[in-house]
Amino acid sequence: TVTVPFFFFVHADPCHPNPCHNRGICHISETYRGDTFIGYICKCPPGFSGVHCQHNINECERDPCKNGGICTDLVANYSCECPGEYMGRNCQYKCSGPLGMEGGIISNQQITASSTHRALFGLQKWYPYFARLNRRGLVNAWTAAENDRWPWIQINLQRRMRVTGLITQGAKRFGSAEYVKSYKVAYSDDGKTWRTYKVRSKDEDMIFRGNVDNNTPSASSFTPPIEAQYVRIYPQRTGHRPHPMGMKSGHIQDYQITASSIFRTVNMDMFTWEPGKARLDKQGKVNAWTAGHSDQSQWLQVDLRVPTKVTGIITQGAKDFGRVQFVGSYKVAYSNDGERWITYQDEKQRKDKVFQGNFDNDTHRKNVIEPPIYARLIRILPWSWYGRITLRVEILGCTEEE
Repeated sequence: TVTVPFFFFVHADPCHPNPCHNRGICHISETYRGDTFIGYICKCPPGFSGVHCQHNINECERDPCKNGGICTDLVANYSCECPGEYMGRNCQYKCSGPLGMEGGIISNQQITASSTHRALFGLQKWYPYFARLNRRGLVNAWTAAENDRWPWIQINLQRRMRVTGLITQGAKRFGSAEYVKSYKVAYSDDGKTWRTYKVRSKDEDMIFRGNVDNNTPSASSFTPPIEAQYVRIYPQRTGHRPHPMGMKSGHIQDYQITASSIFRTVNMDMFTWEPGKARLDKQGKVNAWTAGHSDQSQWLQVDLRVPTKVTGIITQGAKDFGRVQFVGSYKVAYSNDGERWITYQDEKQRKDKVFQGNFDNDTHRKNVIEPPIYARLIRILPWSWYGRITLRVEILGCTEEE
C-alpha cells in the first residue's frame, strides 16, 4: 500500500487585514522591497506618506499661509491664523475696508454712548454720532459728560460682521486739544452680553494705543479679528480730558475746603459765603465762596487728601442779591504738606502763570494745567475780580493710583 500525501497551498491576501494606516488604500501588486516579495502597495490619502501611510506630512513646510499668516500643521491638514486685515484659508483676501463711520453708511441711530457733553448753557452738544473720522465743524466729535467716570461709545453694525481694526482721532474744544491716548474694546452679538478683547493667550484685557494729538489718525488692528454685531470703545487715558475730583458732586467734603477769609452779607450768619459752598453749579441764594477782603492775599484751598495729578480747573462766579461777582484772573499754588508752597509757573515766560478767569457770574471757565500739577493741596489765588472775590470751582485730574 502506497500513501501519497496531498498538499493544499492557500495564497494569503496581503491586503487583509489592511496594512495601510490613516485610511490608506491597499492594492495587490508584485512588488518587492529589497529581495522580499510583499505583494501590495499602499495608496496614501493627501497629507500622509510612507510605505504604510504612517507619516503625517508637515503641510506648513510649503508655506501655504500668505500675508504674514501663521501656519499650524494638523493631521493631514493645516490652518492659517491670519493678521487682522486678511482672511481666507490661506489669508489671501484682504478685509480692511471702512464700514461707514466716515462715509455715513453707518447711520446716526447706530451710534450711542454712555453720556454727552453739553457746553454753552446746554446749547452745544457733543453727540456720539459726531464721532466720525475727519468730521469738520465747530462741534466735530463725541465728548463724554465731565461727570462720566466710565465713558464708552458704541456702534451697532446691525448684523454680525468681521471687524479687523479701528482708526481713532481727537478734536479741539474751545481751542484745547482733546484726544484718547489708550482704550479697550468690547464686543457683543446682542448688546447685552459683552466680551472684552484680550491679549493673545492671556486672560488680560488688551489696551490699544490711541492718539498723540487732536488731529492725526491712529490705527489699531485686531488679530484675530472681532466677529460681532456691536463694538464698544472704552477710553482709558485721555489727553486733556480728566474727570472731576468731586467739588460739584460732594465727593470732596466741606472740611477739605478752606479759605483765607469769609464774607457775610449784612453780617448775618445765615448769609455766610463759606468755602464749603465753592462748588461748581451750586444753587441757592448763598451758593459760592466769597472772600472777606478784596485783595491779592486771598486764597481758596482744596485738600485732595492724597497726592493727585491735577490737569485742570473750572471756575464760575455768582450773584449776591443781584450783584454780579466773579474772579477775572487767578494764580495757582500747590503743596504736599501745607507749609511749603510752589506757585505754578509759566514755563515760556519763567514767571507765575496767571490764568484767565470768568467774565460773568455763571459761565464755566476751564483752564488746562499743562504740564500737570502733582500735589495733595491746591490753592487758587485770585488776582483780579469784579465786585467781590467770589468762586465756584471744580478740580480736574486723577489720583496716582488711577
